[in-house]
Amino acid sequence: MSEWSPDGATWNENWDDGSGYDGLTVAADIQNTLTVGNANAYVYWTGASLGATRGLIQLANPGDGYRVSKRYWALAAFSRFIRPGAVRVPVTDADPALRITAFRNTDGSRVIEILNTATTQKSADFALRGGHDRHPDAYVTDETRSITPADVVSTHGTALTATLAPRALTTIVLD
Repeated sequence: MSEWSPDGATWNENWDDGSGYDGLTVAADIQNTLTVGNANAYVYWTGASLGATRGLIQLANPGDGYRVSKRYWALAAFSRFIRPGAVRVPVTDADPALRITAFRNTDGSRVIEILNTATTQKSADFALRGGHDRHPDAYVTDETRSITPADVVSTHGTALTATLAPRALTTIVLD
């Protein structure tokens, strides 16, 4: 298990601004922790806080308002679809701009998380074991989208093709 929270007192809602505490940075850190670190969990230290912090959600002080950072959506893309008890499964792609992790949940559903670090659109092809009977669900998180359903994946028999937006996290769910 690992935890991470960038130190500092600057509120930032951006997905990809190169600050080191934007959503893309958190998404890359989560993938790195789960793959290179072989961790089985990821905890972000500060969920919600008052004022200018680097938490996931900024609460109004005073008031009932709040603001959500793209760091929140990076973490949500992993935790919403990869469920407790999931196991990481092997996945390969030769493109160094694509960071890919795949998981099988205890209910049999499969999740592929693809972080396109390139500044251009990319395509990725995968061979699925056991095929797939219906169209997979795909969700994109980037500067303008937050786990937004997107028609970016197609399957044909055991072949899956994904069209990946630049500097974006694409989550593919196969039931």
